[in-house]
Amino acid sequence: MILGVVLAIATTLAYNTGFVLEKGALTALPPLNVRLPLALARMLVTNPRWLAGFGLIMMGLAGQLVALTRIPLTVAQPVLSSGIVFLLLLSMTVLGERLTAHEWTGLAGITAGVICVVASLDPRTDAAGTDGHVLPVLLVAVPSTLAGLAVFAAAARGRGHRRPAGDVPYALAAGIIYGVAGMIAKGLSASIDFHGPVAIAGSALTSPYLYLLAPVTLSGFVVFQTALQRGRASIVAPVSSVVSTLYTVVAGTALFGERLPADGTHFGLRLAGLAAITAALCWLPRRSRTGRGQRTRLGP
Repeated sequence: MILGVVLAIATTLAYNTGFVLEKGALTALPPLNVRLPLALARMLVTNPRWLAGFGLIMMGLAGQLVALTRIPLTVAQPVLSSGIVFLLLLSMTVLGERLTAHEWTGLAGITAGVICVVASLDPRTDAAGTDGHVLPVLLVAVPSTLAGLAVFAAAARGRGHRRPAGDVPYALAAGIIYGVAGMIAKGLSASIDFHGPVAIAGSALTSPYLYLLAPVTLSGFVVFQTALQRGRASIVAPVSSVVSTLYTVVAGTALFGERLPADGTHFGLRLAGLAAITAALCWLPRRSRTGRGQRTRLGP
């Protein structure tokens, strides 16, 4: 169980480092046009910094698949979403941003939530669910993905020719689609045989989850890259993260037959951790309402 938590933490570190590298590369690129996919792909794959970020994100996704076989979603998703702490710290050092007192408060809330989730681990009841079936997942995944794409299309229509319609609509669209992808990834991880490379490849290639995950992930990728370029990473990433986390936990826990801890103390810690992380991730974007240009620099 602890090994799965450690793997999830390593996964989110790689994942969010990749986001920062991609953000730095996208800032220097011309505006992305999702209607020209070949030109978009050529622009991205010829940028070394973007490719490095993409490679780290792929490593993070691979680690996530393994982590999901060892710990339940109500543990994995909060730990994975805690990577926003690392993302904001990297934003300071790599992108030259400075954290406000408001953002430090959010970081403290996320850290407290992760501590509660880890403390809630109960080996007697915590186990990764394996009872999911493809048809129910498909019936949930398809309309959810279409809803995310509809939100993205609405945000793009409201954008006009001057400036984005807002960071949050793009992040909401990305979060919905990535939440669907997380739910499908859970199904794929449960269907893979991890006893050697041949078994892994064979079970993955014969799993219907793989062929459902591919188009959803591609859609989420395009939406998130557009959101990352048009919006601020410190807003897009937290909003997208909290939406995807909540979606995956709520839908995935039900679809894959996972249970919350039976013991009252562990149950309370799990719920408190989820609530603290959710509240903190919702709190962070509120900075945009109080004035984007006013920042309190902390430290030297």
